[in-house]
Amino acid sequence: MEKETRAGFVGFLLNIVLFAVKLAAGLLSGSLAVLSDAFNSFLDILSYFLVFLSVRTAQQAPDEGHPFGHRRFAPMSAFIIAVFSGVLAFEILRAASENFLFDGPPPEITALTFGAILFSMLVKAGMYVYLMAKSRETHSSSLEAAAIDSRNDVLASGVVLAGIAAVYLGLPLFDDFSAIVIAFVIGWSGYRIAKKNFDYMVGASPGKRKIREICRAAESVKGVLEVQTVRAHYVGDRVHAEIEVLVSSRNKPLKTHAISEKVQKKVETLGLVSRAFVHINYK
Repeated sequence: MEKETRAGFVGFLLNIVLFAVKLAAGLLSGSLAVLSDAFNSFLDILSYFLVFLSVRTAQQAPDEGHPFGHRRFAPMSAFIIAVFSGVLAFEILRAASENFLFDGPPPEITALTFGAILFSMLVKAGMYVYLMAKSRETHSSSLEAAAIDSRNDVLASGVVLAGIAAVYLGLPLFDDFSAIVIAFVIGWSGYRIAKKNFDYMVGASPGKRKIREICRAAESVKGVLEVQTVRAHYVGDRVHAEIEVLVSSRNKPLKTHAISEKVQKKVETLGLVSRAFVHINYK
């Protein structure tokens, strides 16, 4: 099983456990904040399932219908996660507002309630470290989105922990307030994920820093006098780069061809670049 697929599957299983634990704690206590956190974990289950499927699809080799591979499936799954995050944020905000306005029954906070949230925070913190490391290793936008979501879940659960502590001390309105804060945290997370992966989906430029990195890699090849132009765009969460390099007109055709191949291979060693197209100009 590939690293991306394994990481997505681990996240999927852990979120099933967290959903069960927090749902039980939320139902027993009647806390809207805890239930909101549980539904956030349920959203994570759906999201990780999409990540698992998209990563498997993105790893498929190019075929006749997809000559440049299937990498676009990875940012598509991340974008769906963002959409789900927005929907969940709205529903939590609506439920918390109704409960606040119509004065719902106060929750009954127990040691199990505190334990469930603390357990969730520890697991999610570990997942963030693990998934972020895997996303950097594999350059996976889906795993990066999942890692960011895990980090935000730690913050959201921290808000829940503070809210139920206030309820335990006799301030029941803090349960609804915590749920509203969670809604905004989830919504902001979804917005950031959507913004980044929208660039992947529409083939935007990877930015000046990445362009300079590609340029430096091409310039490092012996025989290249100058890198004249670098144009790059996302194909899924990987980059295709078009590079114009200047070489000496005194070179024999075979040497010029060898330089072109070396530039291509050098640029493609950059983890972000999946394909490099090299055009030779002569001086």
